[in-house]
Amino acid sequence: MSPPRHRAWWVRALLSLMAGIGSAVVVAVVIAIVDIYLTGHGLQPLNSPWLEWPAWGIHLSPADAIFLVAAALAAAIVWRRSAGSG
Repeated sequence: MSPPRHRAWWVRALLSLMAGIGSAVVVAVVIAIVDIYLTGHGLQPLNSPWLEWPAWGIHLSPADAIFLVAAALAAAIVWRRSAGSG
């Protein structure tokens, strides 16, 4: 039995990019549905400002943070798991 093959860095990068984009799309749809639910029940939406830094042009909401963390986490997991080192 031969040892596991290592993938090229560009293959791993492409797989990670696709996983991050796919995760971002799914998380965006889920956040939109949850936001519609919260708004419809008179609760504070996920898109309300959470972190404001106008000098740097940063206006972050909990929905933005969830979106970014989920996409980065998916990409990082795929990068690590696609190494092919057993």
